[in-house]
Amino acid sequence: MIPIIAPDDAVTRLHRIQAMLVAASRPHAAARPHNDPGTLIGTLEQFFAMLAGLDHRYGTKAPLPDGDATRLGNSGLMTLAELTEISQQLGLPKAKAELERLAVSIGDWITRHHGEIHTLEPIVNGLAVMANEVQEPAVLEDMTAFMGDLMRATARDIATDPDMSDDRRPWRILQLNRAIVATRSHNTELMSQVFDDLIQNLPADARDFFREGMRQMEAVPYPARVRAVMTRYFQALAQHSLH
Repeated sequence: MIPIIAPDDAVTRLHRIQAMLVAASRPHAAARPHNDPGTLIGTLEQFFAMLAGLDHRYGTKAPLPDGDATRLGNSGLMTLAELTEISQQLGLPKAKAELERLAVSIGDWITRHHGEIHTLEPIVNGLAVMANEVQEPAVLEDMTAFMGDLMRATARDIATDPDMSDDRRPWRILQLNRAIVATRSHNTELMSQVFDDLIQNLPADARDFFREGMRQMEAVPYPARVRAVMTRYFQALAQHSLH
């Protein structure tokens, strides 16, 4: 299973980083009273407690009334993104990474309750942090599936990918990272499914992805079956580009 932090546990995580953030931000408090980290953390503690309460009231996978999963989840992501930005400005990478993990928890909560994600970037950043720490093939498979769930839950105005000039856009990064994680799982069937999605959703990026994938096949001792899948897609796109 993916080590996603449950809403109940998120409150404890916030307690752990509160003192560090408040101490580091104290010299800047007068210049930024509306962005006080202590206040933002207090807001997030109440937010995660509310998510846990809704899980207990409606069940962990039931739709919520009146679009609450979408409205509440994205409001929490925006607050968390603000606090993450403050952590980066204060030079606190550990606090930033912990907050990004919590963004994944919110993304999980939104998808479990059939909501729609409008604030994708903090979730993508958190998944990148988590993926770098995972080695077990089964967990990588679960993470790939979860990334697919996030893609399906992403708001249409993001998923239509209107601004393809920005290489850092979260929609692009999510799909490229999903393909990397699928490759690391060594599950060739899963790789094929994800690679097909990548070609369909990011045709302008797919060829470069497979070209880089071939370089990784040389640099890392991947199993022969994994190399075969990467080679097949690389060659297919290379041949297609000639016509």
